[in-house]
Amino acid sequence: MIRFLLKNKTGVTLLEGLIALGLLAMVAAGSFGVLLSVSRKSSHPDIREEMLLAIERANEGLQLYAAESTASSLPAEYEQGLCGGDSQPLQAGSHNINCMLPDLCDWSTSSFSYQISSSGRDVADLVTHFNAQDPALRATNVSTATFQVKDVHFSITCNGFTL
Repeated sequence: MIRFLLKNKTGVTLLEGLIALGLLAMVAAGSFGVLLSVSRKSSHPDIREEMLLAIERANEGLQLYAAESTASSLPAEYEQGLCGGDSQPLQAGSHNINCMLPDLCDWSTSSFSYQISSSGRDVADLVTHFNAQDPALRATNVSTATFQVKDVHFSITCNGFTL
């Protein structure tokens, strides 16, 4: 009778248990890999948005500096450029503005700068265009001496992504 009970006993052998555990581990690892990949890809738009906002803030700061640099009403935070220590932020060349990097950027692998170069555009044509388009400018008779046309190129790298 005891033999009969042991013979009909159903259960899982050690080998079957190890095989089932191995298959479960492979399925879990595959699922984790997919979830990790989706998580990384979903953070890309956030980084891109933050980088674009940083460029917009830097551009607005440069525009403010350009508009107020000859006046005495320049805000104190812009007296030495956008990040301090840059007495000529509108001078041709490269300017480091790492202080304006978004908070989510790793400072050891990220950088933010802008390059200023002389524009190839004709200043007289630009002033003529503005005078023709805007009656307020026409009334003030804007001259070519008012404008210094320069090209500004921003370069930002954040956590391996570059704009």
